[in-house]
Amino acid sequence: MKKQKIEKIEPSEPSMQFVLNYSEGREQTSRVSKEEIRRAIENLDKYGDVWLSNCRTVITPYGNCSGISCMVVPDGNPQVAVYFAMTDGLTRYVSGGYRTDDIVRMFYNYFERLEIPEISDWEKGYYTPVSPDDEPYYLYVDNEEYKYITYEDVLAALENLEAGKCTLMLLKTPGCQNGYLEVRGTKDDYIVETGGIMKKEIGWCS
Repeated sequence: MKKQKIEKIEPSEPSMQFVLNYSEGREQTSRVSKEEIRRAIENLDKYGDVWLSNCRTVITPYGNCSGISCMVVPDGNPQVAVYFAMTDGLTRYVSGGYRTDDIVRMFYNYFERLEIPEISDWEKGYYTPVSPDDEPYYLYVDNEEYKYITYEDVLAALENLEAGKCTLMLLKTPGCQNGYLEVRGTKDDYIVETGGIMKKEIGWCS
């Protein structure tokens, strides 16, 4: 059985926002907890692939990390993958042969401390997705997720941020393939972060 090594990454402030995605059987959620992570990994046969994605990339020696996932493979041994954002797609490092408890520990380390496994000997691959033009944008305000949003909903979130009713607003697609816009902080001290190219009809980036 492989031993897990950890590469420590210093966390950034404010705390990272996460989304837990399931390939089937359950809606994605931004209300991520250690209990939810363990339940997902222990029920891979029910949920299929499980992906813990962060709303801002984490800077590591291997690149800007965008998430960690585990998936069922035909031989029955789950694989773990760590993803890194590129300008034209994703770089993925994959390895298998881990016990469920080891996988849970990897997810916990990433969720709580932004630590990735030691992946220097993992298989490396590249993924260039086809841009899903019809993929909708979701709005995240602090830990709340909103679907089926309008332009007015985004403006209302920005107004709430200015009024001090929330501290973070994030606009992105579920697959993170059409860019994102994040605004966080307090009045007169905002941090605005964008990534990729957002669809023109949103009106944020060209």
